[in-house]
Amino acid sequence: MGALYDTKVALERACAERKLNPAEVKGSISLRAGVLLALVNPDTPDDPVKLEKLRAAARALFKLEI
Repeated sequence: MGALYDTKVALERACAERKLNPAEVKGSISLRAGVLLALVNPDTPDDPVKLEKLRAAARALFKLEI
């Protein structure tokens, strides 16, 4: 599994811990980052630019450090 998939899993875990709506969070972050989280799976190749965009969007929108 790659870093993109690990980030997606960490995001899902953070949503559960904070009792946030996962569809809303993932949708908002996907739109902000320009990366569709629904398409990220364990075989998705890592892309450092996409990864940083996802992390920046999570920080900006939900104060999540992933």
